[in-house]
Amino acid sequence: YWGRISKELLRNGAVVYYGNQQSAAPMAISGAELKSQILSILEKEQCDKVNIIAHSKGGLDARYAISCLGAAPYVASLTTVGTPHLGCSLVDIAIKKIPNSLIRFLAKGYNAMYKKLGDTEPDFQCGINDLTKKQCALFNEEVIDQEGVLYSSVASKMSSFFSADFPLNVGYAILRRTDGDNDGFVSVESSKWGHFREIFETKSNRGVSHGDMIDLTRKNIKGFDACE
Repeated sequence: YWGRISKELLRNGAVVYYGNQQSAAPMAISGAELKSQILSILEKEQCDKVNIIAHSKGGLDARYAISCLGAAPYVASLTTVGTPHLGCSLVDIAIKKIPNSLIRFLAKGYNAMYKKLGDTEPDFQCGINDLTKKQCALFNEEVIDQEGVLYSSVASKMSSFFSADFPLNVGYAILRRTDGDNDGFVSVESSKWGHFREIFETKSNRGVSHGDMIDLTRKNIKGFDACE
């Protein structure tokens, strides 16, 4: 999932673990799995805290674990990458436009596939419902940032429809009209949380997509080095 980034972090002296939470489950479940992993790391490494780098929905899972499940004392920092803190307009549009029968069909296929990949109880419909603008607004009211944890965020933006393959290229085109600059899944504005560090982009038509930020495709991009 993180492409070549983890190896580069290891090469530079970091100790790297994966969150291992489920990809599409309610945040309460994914957050609990993440907290369990954090406690396991602390015991194994005999350290006091971890630094979390979280991509997409993982950022919301981490915020939930920190604020609602008591993980704050064990987290030094949370850096979110392309996380839809203010919600994902694509999800709102999909729920409004796509028939419920088709969503149920897609959910069934997704859940079956991710069970084979290791998720114990994937819930596609709940996972996407958590990303609506309304639900994220409620989430932000209830999930309050905790003192002692450094919150920061980064975003990226695609330059054109041709910056990425399907479905991010279609997502970019839709969000460009509704939300402006985006990475094919999340708008730049929705990605901002805590200390907003930077928008990653290129001078070419390639741009930097939601997947490029974590080296998902393992492609070298002129003007952007995901590992750096």
